[in-house]
Amino acid sequence: MLRGVAATMVVFVHIGLQLERLGYGTLDVNWLSSGVDIFFVISGFIMWVSVERRQGMSAGDFMRNRIIRIVPLYWLVTAGVLAIALTAPQLLKTTVFSAPHAIASFLFLPARHPVVTDQFWPLLVPGWTLNYEMLFYVLFAIAIAASRGSWRKRFALIAVFLTAVVLAGSALRGRIDVMNFYANPIIFEFLSGVVLGIIYMRHQFARSWTWLLAVAAGFIILRDGSILPFLGHASNLVGATLVVGGALYSRTLPIPGLKAVGDASYSLYLTHVITLAALAHFWRSGGLESLGPTAFTAVGVTVSILGAMFCYRLLERPMTQGLRRFWPTSPRKHLPAA
Repeated sequence: MLRGVAATMVVFVHIGLQLERLGYGTLDVNWLSSGVDIFFVISGFIMWVSVERRQGMSAGDFMRNRIIRIVPLYWLVTAGVLAIALTAPQLLKTTVFSAPHAIASFLFLPARHPVVTDQFWPLLVPGWTLNYEMLFYVLFAIAIAASRGSWRKRFALIAVFLTAVVLAGSALRGRIDVMNFYANPIIFEFLSGVVLGIIYMRHQFARSWTWLLAVAAGFIILRDGSILPFLGHASNLVGATLVVGGALYSRTLPIPGLKAVGDASYSLYLTHVITLAALAHFWRSGGLESLGPTAFTAVGVTVSILGAMFCYRLLERPMTQGLRRFWPTSPRKHLPAA
């Protein structure tokens, strides 16, 4: 459910951008981009727990699972953006075709955007986060292979690898342009999720509504990190960690439909920018500006979520299930759930 919340936060950020382009002004919700920080912490947590629960998972099986989960839908949606860029570029605000940039986008390699040159955005702009994800997966797989079953060694290797990436990026950013991308300490949020995974698997805490205080505190910090100035640039890491950690041990809130949004959160994250761009084009060409920003926001959230659910059921889930049957892993013995 928290994945659904995080994805919807990002949707509101891009709705704000479309409102500005339609002349409505801004929603002033840029802090909701911290949904990405929550995603990164969740990712670190899930990677650790999924490996811990499967005895003897190989690095190959780990990467196989990640490729099946992430690559097909991302390639499909990116191919759709590429087709629009080639056939109807007037529908896109900043996306243009550049062969090196397109190739880098499909290979999860950071490359400067050909129009917005101060950003390392791929063809499908939200895919910039997947470039960090794929780096994390590769480093995690190496740690699995090198740790020989020792969770302590695996954790130490992951921590060293991520730290080395940031340090190398910081040292080389003036000489190798792509290091400006990898120097971002946001990747430590994966490590924070791993730490939560270790705690979750090895320590039992009673589920309680009290943990919602941690969730609330985390969102307050994400909303305004300046309330704890000593955190500095680490405010988003701390806030996202509190949100995810608190959610792990809180009692489940009975929010109808939120689990379904969570299931479709990857589809929502990848498709909503296209959905909102199409809605804004329809809104403008249909002369609907008089309906106002509230109507656009409501319609934008609704169609983004509905479109994502259709994408999940018709594309993402069938592709994932089909590829798992086509490319199976070796049988593993599952550990009991923590």
